[in-house]
Amino acid sequence: MRARALAVLLALPALAAFARAQEPPKTKGTEGLFLDMSHLKLGTISSDEDKRKYIYTIQLEKARIEHKTLQIVYENAFDLYREGKFEDANELTRKILAIDPGFEEAAVLNRATRDLKGSVAPSASKREMLADRFEEGMSLYRQGRLAEASEKWKEVVELSPSNLKARYWLKRANDAMAVDHYRRGQKAYRQHRLSETLDQWYAALVLNPRFPHLTAAIAKVEAEERQEEANEKLQTALNLYSQGLVLESLKMLDQVLETGPGNLKAQKLQAEIRAEVANQHVAEGRRLYESRQYDKAIGEWKAATQYGYDPAAADQLIARAKEQKIREADAKKQAAERAKEQAAAAKKKAADEAASAAEEKKKAAEQAAVAQSSAPAEAPAEPAAPALTSADAKKQSQQNYLEGVIAFERGDYQTARNKWLRAKELDPSNSDAVAGLDKIDKLYGGGQ
Repeated sequence: MRARALAVLLALPALAAFARAQEPPKTKGTEGLFLDMSHLKLGTISSDEDKRKYIYTIQLEKARIEHKTLQIVYENAFDLYREGKFEDANELTRKILAIDPGFEEAAVLNRATRDLKGSVAPSASKREMLADRFEEGMSLYRQGRLAEASEKWKEVVELSPSNLKARYWLKRANDAMAVDHYRRGQKAYRQHRLSETLDQWYAALVLNPRFPHLTAAIAKVEAEERQEEANEKLQTALNLYSQGLVLESLKMLDQVLETGPGNLKAQKLQAEIRAEVANQHVAEGRRLYESRQYDKAIGEWKAATQYGYDPAAADQLIARAKEQKIREADAKKQAAERAKEQAAAAKKKAADEAASAAEEKKKAAEQAAVAQSSAPAEAPAEPAAPALTSADAKKQSQQNYLEGVIAFERGDYQTARNKWLRAKELDPSNSDAVAGLDKIDKLYGGGQ
């Protein structure tokens, strides 16, 4: 037993060191703790929620180990108390309370061993102390101070578990307090203060776990409280829905169904609201589809399925939008290619026309030069053309040229020559008339 007590005492510093080791570093934070988990083949923890759960698990494990260790220390302190070694027992309980001030059994034993330290006859001193505390409890009980009396008898029972008299009176006091709590709970229930009712009846159940029919009564009140809470939340959901806060209303209905999954009113209202929201998403998707915003339309239809819309119908709408998107993209691409081809063709045509016009101009210049060099020396000089020709003269010149062309094609070359001479007189810049005259001169060597 001595060796066990010594081992537990030696374990206390190690426990404190373990507790300090589990605390997050003050300078580096907790990131290293989670990243180092990979060395344990546990992977890494990245989300805040997972980190909180992991830290909470560590804290629970720390508390479990601490409680188990302190319980062993307490058992050794109690053994020392039974052997009459009050000072040693007091020392152990002080160490327990330094680590866990809420350890009630250790606190009781600490007070007892403090009062008994220095006793010459340990056994007699213990009996006398227990008798005094029992009588204190009886005095308090006679005064109607049941809770205080119960605490005194509870200490006696903890220090002397075989004391049947203290056990009897402790049970009697607890039963009386349980009845009092039960009656207070009944009064609160009649006034429909359900939360207070449960508080009183739970207190009664702790004092007397075998209180007749109390468990069933508590279950009934709990069900009523849940129903009342559900009704309040259901009314809140209806108010939110009437204000147009549809999503907030759905969240409130989710809370109602969490506490009462069988609430038919909440189920019906939730189904109606979800169907309405789903239809709104579908309608918005159709509007976006008509305006050719296909990606946004697809997003709306996917959102509709989250509120109960038929996934098969949504898939059909989505597939149609994707196909239409592809068709329009292909058509746009083809139109761009056609526009590019048309632009290239127009450019080529313009270039060809410019080249043809340049060639015609070059030929006309060459023909004029040849006609001028082959004209007879004795030909009378033509009258000087006016510097400028009116629009009418140009029009008449062109008309004479065309009539000359017709005469030339009939074989009436003299008429053709006269017409082209007249055309040249009217408009000396009429290169067509000059070219016609040159042609006749080449064919027949001058006038006929």
